[in-house]
Amino acid sequence: MDLCLSTGSLFTLPLGEIFEIAQKAGFEGIELLICHRVSKPYDLEEAMELSRRVLPVKAIHSPFFRFRNWQGRISSLKRAIRWARLLGARVVTFHPPRWSSFELLFWFWLNWIKDFDKETAGEVHLSMEIMPLAKRTSGYFWDNPQSLVKFAKKKNLCITLDITHMATRTRDIIPFFLSLYEPDLVQNIHFSDFGPTEQHRFPGRGVLPIMRFLNLLKRLNYKGLLTVELTPGELPNSRREVISQLKALTDFMKEVMR
Repeated sequence: MDLCLSTGSLFTLPLGEIFEIAQKAGFEGIELLICHRVSKPYDLEEAMELSRRVLPVKAIHSPFFRFRNWQGRISSLKRAIRWARLLGARVVTFHPPRWSSFELLFWFWLNWIKDFDKETAGEVHLSMEIMPLAKRTSGYFWDNPQSLVKFAKKKNLCITLDITHMATRTRDIIPFFLSLYEPDLVQNIHFSDFGPTEQHRFPGRGVLPIMRFLNLLKRLNYKGLLTVELTPGELPNSRREVISQLKALTDFMKEVMR
């Protein structure tokens, strides 16, 4: 298992500073979120240099908002796969198409491709993320997690399980997780706390059974990525305090799972 930090947790900072903070805090890799601040060719070049010099990029998160040069969901996912190959990342996480945003073309394309493992020549695992509920619906196709898992297995896709997204459906995330988990299917887990209504909280500030969940991963001998993904507001403004808090978190996680 590789313990990673999502750059989205600190997305307002320069990319180099995020990598350095993650390294000093004890993370083993990076999940690179492609957003308007990290999307251009020179950002890719910088990420390649940082991946060699500071911490390896283990995963790419395809953009979930449209912005210049990353407009369509299909073209953005294909470009994210190219970035992953160049960076040596083994997982590309992406969100399902939104029916509430009329992303029908993306839905048709996902259904048209027969085998995504062949599409990437087995070099990259494409991993579709289970999304949160809001007022009884997520607004995405495959709203039911079991139907998303069934589709993923049919198409040789993987699954990214976000435990704070899962908590919008039930606070009892342990049996929910076990109902979805298969070793080769789940390649990435987004890790944070939830509650009472906020998602992506710092672990320990919400209502989720964080220690029980980590112990579960230990018992399952989980081999994928465990990615800390926080709302930036959960972290202090001081770089020293950010490193201190994240270091305490990684120390705790490693101690529980060793």
